[in-house]
Amino acid sequence: MKSKHFPDSFYRISVKGLCVQDGKILLVKESANLSGKWELPGGGLDFGEDARTGLEREVEEEMGLDVVSVSAQPVYVWTARFENRRNMDWYYSVVLGYQVAFANLHFSPTDECEDIAFFSKQELQSLDIFHQSVKLRDVFDPLHFANH
Repeated sequence: MKSKHFPDSFYRISVKGLCVQDGKILLVKESANLSGKWELPGGGLDFGEDARTGLEREVEEEMGLDVVSVSAQPVYVWTARFENRRNMDWYYSVVLGYQVAFANLHFSPTDECEDIAFFSKQELQSLDIFHQSVKLRDVFDPLHFANH
């Protein structure tokens, strides 16, 4: 199916942080004015922006936390389809999940993010996750982070 808004090869890039401690992954609960669901920290990459720089910017904006390290390459990559968003019939997002570490987890709620928590792979299965990150249920394996 063609889109009237852009060529079929166009994707919006979303950069997400994968912070894993004790076999559990950190998620943020988006505020009700967004989805109100659990989501990976991060957001949309600006045009021309370096992925790692964009991830640091998004985490600071939505969570007020400082990123101290970002993996050189994404650990996970997947796509998600959006419909009737951003004044478009549909578009795809490419999610790039980088392993991250934060200076600390002294979180204060913002307009975008109301809570943060760690979840096991089993807990992810029944959690109300924003559709862009539902694939995390399938790909997340704590063993991918055991030596980091």
